[in-house]
Amino acid sequence: MASREPRGRPVLRRVTQITALSPHVAAAAVAETPAKTPAADPDALKAYQRVQNGSDVRGIALDTNPDEPVTLTPAMMYFLGAAFAEWLSAKRDQPIGSLRVSIGRDPRLSSPLMAASIATGLTSAGVSVARFGPCTTPAMFMSCILPEHKYDGAIMITASHLPVNRNGAKFYTCEGGLDKADIGALVKRAAELATEAGQLPADRFNDHAFVVTAALQASDELVQWVEFLPVYATYLRELMKAAIAHPDNRDAPLTGFKIVVNPGNGGGAFIADQVLGPLGADVSASIHLEPDGSFPNHTPNPEDKKAVAATTKAVLAAGADLGIMLDTDVDRSGVVDAAGNGINRNRYIALMSAITLRENPGETIVTDSCTSNGLATFITQLGGKHFRFKKGYKNIINKGIELNDSGVPCPLMMETSGHGAMRENYFLDDGAYGALKIVIEMVRRRLQGEPDISDLLKDLRDPVEAMEIRVAIKASDARAEGDKVTAAFKEWVDAGCAGASHWQLEKENYEGWRLRVTEEGDKEGWILLRPSLHDPDIVLNVESEHKGGMRTILEHILEFFKEHPEFEVSTAKVEEYVAAR
Repeated sequence: MASREPRGRPVLRRVTQITALSPHVAAAAVAETPAKTPAADPDALKAYQRVQNGSDVRGIALDTNPDEPVTLTPAMMYFLGAAFAEWLSAKRDQPIGSLRVSIGRDPRLSSPLMAASIATGLTSAGVSVARFGPCTTPAMFMSCILPEHKYDGAIMITASHLPVNRNGAKFYTCEGGLDKADIGALVKRAAELATEAGQLPADRFNDHAFVVTAALQASDELVQWVEFLPVYATYLRELMKAAIAHPDNRDAPLTGFKIVVNPGNGGGAFIADQVLGPLGADVSASIHLEPDGSFPNHTPNPEDKKAVAATTKAVLAAGADLGIMLDTDVDRSGVVDAAGNGINRNRYIALMSAITLRENPGETIVTDSCTSNGLATFITQLGGKHFRFKKGYKNIINKGIELNDSGVPCPLMMETSGHGAMRENYFLDDGAYGALKIVIEMVRRRLQGEPDISDLLKDLRDPVEAMEIRVAIKASDARAEGDKVTAAFKEWVDAGCAGASHWQLEKENYEGWRLRVTEEGDKEGWILLRPSLHDPDIVLNVESEHKGGMRTILEHILEFFKEHPEFEVSTAKVEEYVAAR
């Protein structure tokens, strides 16, 4: 093998052979003499900004639906990789040539190409890349933490539970995932680099050729393949052994337990065969373990009704002690108990809260804005404090970190989607870790002769009716129109909700406006009107503790929209629900 080419000017000499195609590479590789980058082409900037999804990147990567044109291409991933190289160099105050970045992917059909493209962007800039192949989001973060690895950065190619034509990327350092502002800087810089290279998102004919040509020029000495998932699995097994501390069988503490794992053909099968099985659990009844990016059985999503039904069926058929549901990249989870009861959304947060508050009495649980009144009461009855914040897993994680830093102990942050982060686990949204905490609790309870884990939820009050309905915004500027609607709704509330005196604004609101709705018999429903985080919608979350109560609430909400015909929205879904009831 040829000797490793030195950094700096020799790299510049090598890459200038293709400057007509990718002149940005020279500037990225030679940090000492940066060239002034031209401003991004306006259309290119819009295209890159369109794939920002809060604190990560997501877009349409496969041309499988004529109504959903591709928005995220291999060349765009290439430039995002190059931009991450520059961002990481500045963040760590290190030369680009000294950086090491790991890349993993989920089993989506477009993921191999997208992973190769972002790796090429990194190596073309001079970064050393470790390619993990199929992996999980939490494992990628841990590759920045675990000894003998400690990569400077990590990237997971995934679009979580979204349909098969979507894909994206999540970026990490040892400090956690990048924030919204960081991703904003990345997409802007990527658009500038694409403009400089002359490879704009609108040029689809040369998109793949650009990446292939750049890959041919990048040094293969900068790339190595690393089998990291077994390392992460070993880490999880050792954590479980220590937490269970089985008095008779430390190395196989799950002996005698039957557990069904359903990763939904995503990336979570290793939980069964590399974590639970080696610890003694019978995982033979697990389903949908084979990674398949077409997701042939159901959406890999612990909220998905088909996922819950399939897991429940497998648990009951096998007489299993527990079922575990995972999303594609394993940063979300849900469970099914031995009786076949699905535990997700509010019930999952309640279960995790019960476990966490036993270990951390009196501390604060952070949730998103859509959690139920019953959950708030449940947490309070356990002696904990409830902080209801915003939707978005990064929002609640950052709030938990902020609370801890300010002296308010906060061991758990959970979103109703199944995203959950714990202080004891680097504030990482790790679906596997949450599910394994429940397994640990299940074993602990059996060893101490206590009832099954479902007993922990016996005091949780579930709503009689609950639903999320989206009001589509038809205006060209959805964000501005959403702000108008929510501002007008607040004015309507302040003016007395058109005579609904039993509707009262919550004391604290961090997104949109949530109201308590007093119902008969000292019951209390609620409604939350908020702009969607990512879609051109106004979202209505409604719960009632009376049968038919949601219809009454939504009928009155329609009065608000009738008072404002100037809004460019479609209330058809709300009207359909009211008419159907």
